[in-house]
Amino acid sequence: MTLLRTAPNGSALRCFVYARNPGAPGDPATSGTPWLLGVLPGDPPQLPHAVLPQGADPAEAAAEAVRRLTGRTPRPVTPPVPPLEAAGPGTAWWLRAPHKGPYESEYEYVMTLPGAPPAGPAWLDPALARLRAPHDEDMRLAAALGAVMDALLAGRITPDVIRAMTLGHSRRAVGRPRTVPLW
Repeated sequence: MTLLRTAPNGSALRCFVYARNPGAPGDPATSGTPWLLGVLPGDPPQLPHAVLPQGADPAEAAAEAVRRLTGRTPRPVTPPVPPLEAAGPGTAWWLRAPHKGPYESEYEYVMTLPGAPPAGPAWLDPALARLRAPHDEDMRLAAALGAVMDALLAGRITPDVIRAMTLGHSRRAVGRPRTVPLW
């Protein structure tokens, strides 16, 4: 899992950012992969992330981090299911409770960008991002979400959507799994 150091009295957020792949119709290289995942270049690749100052709104901070990185305003993706627990306002998929260690990711957001993938992050097929970071459970979740992005944006609940969302509630690589969704 990609770990992120939090600021004193602050917390961390991570963004799953997708953009439409404008691949040529009938191109076998892009068929079946309409969405690309934005990751920060590196080995292994990382999802865009930022430190959240104390008192800042996590949803707005996540959107601002993506705006700085891409120059475009992202659209939050809302899961097509009711919340399991009301933990506060926002559009996060998962909230992770802080731990005592120096590394922690507390908020995670799923967003899309309008149009073709812009400059900024590296844009990869979600499954390819997972292959480039095989032990990173965030990339596993990113690949699963990327495969069902059309259904999520349409608000459809399908078996594949349920499987993809379940990945986010069962990861245990660091600390407790992310279990408190904010919609």
